[in-house]
Amino acid sequence: MSAPPPPQPSRDRSLQARTDALLRRLVRRDAATALRKVVRRSRPEDIAAAMEHLTWAEQRRLFSVLDDPDFAATLLAHLSDESAREVSRALSRDTLADLLDRMEPDDATDVVAVLPESMREEVLSELTEEQEEVRELLSWPPDTAGGIMSPLVFTMPQTATAAETIRALQDRHDEVETIYYVYVVDEDDRLVGVTSLRSLIVATPDARLSEIMTRDVIHVRPTEDQEEVARFVARYDLLALPVVDEGGHVLGVVTVDDVVDVIREEAAEDMMLMAGVTEGPERGVMQQSSSRAGWLVATLVGGILVAEIIAGFKTALEQVAVLAGFIPVIIGMGGNVGIQSATLAVRGLATGRVHLGGALTFVWHEARVSMLLGLAFAALLGIYGTLRYRQEPLLGLSVGASIFLAISLAGVLGASIPLLLERVGVDPAIATGPFVTTLVDLLGIVVYFNVALILLGL
Repeated sequence: MSAPPPPQPSRDRSLQARTDALLRRLVRRDAATALRKVVRRSRPEDIAAAMEHLTWAEQRRLFSVLDDPDFAATLLAHLSDESAREVSRALSRDTLADLLDRMEPDDATDVVAVLPESMREEVLSELTEEQEEVRELLSWPPDTAGGIMSPLVFTMPQTATAAETIRALQDRHDEVETIYYVYVVDEDDRLVGVTSLRSLIVATPDARLSEIMTRDVIHVRPTEDQEEVARFVARYDLLALPVVDEGGHVLGVVTVDDVVDVIREEAAEDMMLMAGVTEGPERGVMQQSSSRAGWLVATLVGGILVAEIIAGFKTALEQVAVLAGFIPVIIGMGGNVGIQSATLAVRGLATGRVHLGGALTFVWHEARVSMLLGLAFAALLGIYGTLRYRQEPLLGLSVGASIFLAISLAGVLGASIPLLLERVGVDPAIATGPFVTTLVDLLGIVVYFNVALILLGL
């Protein structure tokens, strides 16, 4: 009887949603037999995604019913750090070590890295084939090229022929997780070139690698930040990037699937920072509340300062009470433009589209965009103010001039602050959200009332 075909990836979101709902119901009912049937028809990547919607207890319960250790190992490798930690805590030391032995070294390292310190040492002592490789990868910070690389790299001497290299690929393909390129080394095992599989296949069998390789190899050091690694892969359209030491020896390779994970993680981190929150390993109400409180306190202080500034213009408000009605407009428009510019700056720095050497060019571009927006909305608001409050003929001019200045300043500040933070070594993502909004609110109110004082003669 022929083996059933492997499950196809789900392309229908509604089908995946139904699978997620079914898993939740079966886990809560503790229906182990039915759960195994659903799992056997699914891919481990899809089950890992579905598990993110379960509680820790439900995740551990689902994982406990798995009867295929290879499936369980792949599933564990695809779980988020928090889920992998919680699931691993429920496993015996021997079981976890067996699952780690079934993973590629870089995947096993990711799981071991999130374990509690005491448990980590116990599990490492039980590993067999990959113990040294995992320990070596753990020695590098997790957000560097060394921390995300795979130590399994296919290399060949530059004197080897195309035919010899192809035979070596056929003999050693089980040893390496993914082979995109052949990295060429000299007699001292130093990286001197690279060739693609296509170039290797179309070359004549007796052609030496030194004749068909590209000598200018794009590479990174193990201490390179993972964001910079992602930029290299994206900029040069690479499928893999070698990691070499100071002597030019190949330590490992970062593949494109690792880069996709980095981009996703960094994007999620930037989104959290831009919102003024952080993501921790716990989901408790107290932990989440305390992690968000810091930025909210800063926002509260900023709001109090705005209130104090407004109180300082009490006389102006008493004389022209309608000024108060335009405060939310000034604050809202300035804050939105500031966040837009700051977001573009943060993403530009992350993707390499914006760099410190071209900071003035970027800021000037955002300043012009902001001034154009300011002119457009100043005209709209000025016309409205003039027609609506005819008894104050200069009110329209006052609010129009204020919103122009507020939007222009907001754009410049939003673009500049992330660049300044990058210059001093602070993550620029923290510049958006509460920080920029509060600063723009303060400046917007100061500009608004001072323009009103000058134009309205208050």
